[in-house]
Formats: sequence, structure tokens, C-alpha cells
Amino acid sequence: MHPYEPFVHKVAKPARYLGGEYNAVVKPWDSVAARFVLAFPDVYDIGMSHLGTKILYSIVNGQDDLLMERCFCPWLDMERELRERELPLLSLESHKPLRDFDVVGFSLQYEMTFTNVLTMLDLGGIPLRASDRAESDPLVFGGGPTATHPEPVAPFFDAFVIGDAEEKLPALLRMVARAKAEGKSRRELLVELAASGGVYCPALYTREEDPRTGLLYVSGSVADGVPDVVEREVIPDISRYRFPDDSPVPVAEAIFDRMSVEIARGCTEGCRFCQAGMIYRPVRERDPDQVVETVLSALDKGGFDEASVTSLSTADYSCISPLIRTLMEKLRDRRVSLGISSL
Repeated sequence: MHPYEPFVHKVAKPARYLGGEYNAVVKPWDSVAARFVLAFPDVYDIGMSHLGTKILYSIVNGQDDLLMERCFCPWLDMERELRERELPLLSLESHKPLRDFDVVGFSLQYEMTFTNVLTMLDLGGIPLRASDRAESDPLVFGGGPTATHPEPVAPFFDAFVIGDAEEKLPALLRMVARAKAEGKSRRELLVELAASGGVYCPALYTREEDPRTGLLYVSGSVADGVPDVVEREVIPDISRYRFPDDSPVPVAEAIFDRMSVEIARGCTEGCRFCQAGMIYRPVRERDPDQVVETVLSALDKGGFDEASVTSLSTADYSCISPLIRTLMEKLRDRRVSLGISSL
């Protein structure tokens, strides 16, 4: 019996909280070295459309020694029910509280979700501030576009993964598993994570006041081997990590209720108002044949009646015309429509 079963019928869209989606991955809890939950600080309907979650879900669960589950921020009615009953926020796959995982990772898409991060930590049974967490508490990671300027929420995170996470995240999870097996302290582990590159651990850096503005800035590291400046992780060839064709199919309607495939990362336009155009540089394109194969395979596995190709500026994809023609020819017989984003 699901822990929420006695009351979940009282909230709007109960399917947001129960899991059990087609293509969801449920691994035996004790069969892996490290357990990771990706906590998306927005409701299920929005988070299930997030391409980054789909990519990491496939990569991490594709490793025999790692496990990744999902959790989304509850709507106000569900939050009220959990608090009244003093029940924790649970992952969708194995219905475990966030505090039971080795690492809780938040995908920080925009600043308006920062308060949702605190809500999820509180409901998950994890102390809000990193300085208040015990050795037995999970590590709290941040990633995504807002992790490139994380200082407003730095007190609540143990580490931020800066840049592409396809290669970095599995390596970090294995470092966490080894450190726990060897009995290393939380601080020793943070030093090891930060020294590996692409990771900012706020507790390992000093802050000073700028005399001109009176604002605080990060002035340098306080541990040997930890770089003063964190370099962003960049994967030169994103085609090495094929876009997943077997992501969980939403059981509650998602904002973008279709099969979306990332065809490129980065943007050539250089618009100065655009954060994404700066932090996802350089431009990297997926192999067009791989894109076609992924779209067709994903439609077979997910049953969608609409597909889309997406990037920051899809029309700048170097072979967009032949790609669209090829896809349209193959999708016509399937009676599947094709959307083209960010034109």
C-alpha cells in the first residue's frame, strides 16, 4: 500500500504523486552503491517536460551500480495534507523519503523556484542549511542554468555541478559511494568533489565585501587542491550520449505532452539578453541520423501522437531542412504531428 493512499484522493491530480509510469525504472534499493533522487522544484506537470531530467534519468539508471529516482514539488493541497499528517515527501519510484538517499539533486531552472527548494528539503526531512546537516544526512546538489550564479541559495546546498552533467554526475555519485565506504567525513568528501573540477562547494570558499558596492563576493578557496575559479563542465560531442527514447510517460498531463528530442546544445546568435545562449556555449549538434532514429524509437516506446525537435535556435541547426523533410516523411504514415520549437 502506498503511504499516501488513505488521503491522496483529496488532492488535485493524485497521479502527480504516485509514480508507476510506463518506462519508469525501479531498481532494488540495496543493489546499488549510490542512491540519487533528482528533485525538480516545480510541479509534476512542468517537471515531466524537462529534457535534462530525462537525459540524466537514462544515464544514471543505465549504470548497474547507481540508482536515480524522481521527486517533484507538491501543490499546495498536497503540502497541506503532508504537514497535517507529519508525513515526508517521497520519491516516485520506491516511495522513499528524500532523507534516505545518498544525494538529493535539485534542477535549478529559474530563481522563482528557490523557495520550492526549501519546501522540498523541509518536507523531505533534510535540514535546510548545509551547516546544520549531520554526517548521516544526504548531500544536496544543485545543477541546471541557475547553478552558474548560485550564491543567493549557497547556504542551502553542499555542492553545485556547473555545466553539462552527463559525464560528471555518475562520477560524483561514485565518489560519494567510495567516501562513505571508506568512512570519510563530509568535509573531506566535499574537498574531493570540488578538487575534481566543475563543482562549487560553498563551504570551501571565503567571501569578502566589495568596498565600492558593499556587496559580498566569493574571494577564494580555503582548502588545498580546491580551485579558486570553478571551470564549467562541457561535453564536446553530445552525440556520444544518445537522447533517451524510453523516458517515463507522464500519467498526469504534462505541459508539453509530446515526445521532444534535443537536436543541439548552445546557440550561435549571442543575444545579450539571453542567459542560456551564454552558459550553454559552444554550439554542439546531435547527429541527424541519430535524431531520426531516436524520434521513431521513442514514439514506438511511448505511444505519443506528437513529436518535436528542440534547441535554443532550431533554425540554426546546420541541416534542419533535410532533417525536417526526413522526419515528416516517416511520421506521415504514423499520423504523428511534428513541432519545431524556438524558430
